[in-house]
Amino acid sequence: MKSFGRRDKLAMLPNWLSKRIEVNRIETLKLLDQAQAQIPDKARVLDAGSGEGRYKHYFDHTHYVGVDLAVGDSNWDYTGLDALADLRQLPFPDESFDAAVCVQTMEHISDPMIVTNEIGRVLRPGGRYYLSAPMCWHQHQKPYDFFRYTSYGFKHLLENSGMKVIEMRPMGGYFWFLSFNLQMMHFWLFPKPKQTWKKWLQIPFIILTQLIFFFLLPIFFYYLDRLDKVKDSTLGWVCIAEKVEANEHSSTIA
Repeated sequence: MKSFGRRDKLAMLPNWLSKRIEVNRIETLKLLDQAQAQIPDKARVLDAGSGEGRYKHYFDHTHYVGVDLAVGDSNWDYTGLDALADLRQLPFPDESFDAAVCVQTMEHISDPMIVTNEIGRVLRPGGRYYLSAPMCWHQHQKPYDFFRYTSYGFKHLLENSGMKVIEMRPMGGYFWFLSFNLQMMHFWLFPKPKQTWKKWLQIPFIILTQLIFFFLLPIFFYYLDRLDKVKDSTLGWVCIAEKVEANEHSSTIA
C-alpha cells in the first residue's frame, strides 16, 4: 500500500496554506516563474537534471529539452526524457541553447565544475541559466547525494564557467529552515513499530504532533522569518546567471 506522504498532505490543503508550509519550494517556484516570463517563445531550453519533467509545463511556449541520467530515484518515471545523458558530457553542440534550468539537481552531481562548464558550453552568449540547490538539507536519493552550496560556491562555479551572476537570493532564513525540519518531527518521535497494536496506539499522538509541527508552527515561522535579515542559515539558494561573451570572460579572469 502506498504511504501517505508529505506531498499528499500538502495536496489536501488550500493553495495559500500549502505555500506557507512548503517553504522549501517557495523560492524555487518563484525562480521558475521568472524563467517562464523571461524566456521568449520558441527559445531552446535545456532542463539539466529534469527527472520526471515536473517543471516542464513552465516551458510550454519553448522548445524544451529534458536531460537526466535516470539514476536518482528508482520510483520515478523517466520515460518522458528527451535525452538520457550524463550532464558531464552533454550530447549537444556548442551554443545550442538559449536558456538552461537546473532545479535542485546540483547536490546530486559528483563533478559540479565539469557540469557547470558544460552548461556554459551549450548556452549561447547572453543566454540565461536558472539554478537552485540546497545548502541545509538532509541526505536524499542516496548514494547520489554529494554536495551542499553556499552563495559563494554558486558564484565561484558560475564565474569560472563563463557566466556572471544576475541575481542571487536565499530560500528563506533561519525560521523557514526550522519550519522545514520540524515538519519531519513525527518520523523521529514515532518510528514505525512492528506490532499492529502499537501502530494504532500511536495514531492520536501522531495526529497531535502533525497538527503542531506540520501545520501550526510552520505557519507561525513563515511570518517570523522576516525577523532574519541576514538569512545565512537558509535552506538553499536560487540564482540567475548569464553567459558572457568570450572576451568579457577572459578580461574577468585576468
